[in-house]
Amino acid sequence: MKATILNIIFFFLIGTATINAQQAAVQTPKMPIDEVTNLITYTDVVEEPGMNKDTLYNRALRWTKVFFKNPIDAVKKADAEARVIEGGYRFKISRPEPNSKKQPVPMVDAGLVNYKYKIFSKDGKFKYEITNFSWQQNSYYPLERWMDNKATSYDPNFALYLKQTDDFIKDLIKSLEKAIETDPVKKKDDW
Repeated sequence: MKATILNIIFFFLIGTATINAQQAAVQTPKMPIDEVTNLITYTDVVEEPGMNKDTLYNRALRWTKVFFKNPIDAVKKADAEARVIEGGYRFKISRPEPNSKKQPVPMVDAGLVNYKYKIFSKDGKFKYEITNFSWQQNSYYPLERWMDNKATSYDPNFALYLKQTDDFIKDLIKSLEKAIETDPVKKKDDW
């Protein structure tokens, strides 16, 4: 009986140490902060020599229809004259399941991250801005709070959430850049 209790305590401590080690292994990424707004903001101007503003705008608009599950919800404004696309969307984040004894520790839903984006097109270049990140809660919860590890409300999972956010947005940017660089495949109409 005593051995059983000791085994239970041992496995509990090992499981807790494993979860803490997994959380400690996640380094908080250096998030890009806008100097004016102090918000997490991913922005860049991408040169596309030889492409006119209409082509860049149309490719960016086509990308929104492929990338987002619900493009009607994701695109709030598509102004063909100004060559500007604005919108917002969301993605899921996850965290390790607390008190799990399984290895590796399963991940469970931690909620949704909302964000806003803008894409501007000019002859030979386009610009994207992705900002206004918030954790979907009952009230507005900006992601910048996750970076304050001195706050009383700080949760060690915040580093993991920031890493997931950074990874997702970098994948989104790669997808956008590839879609704009690539000429769409034209279907043959010879049937």
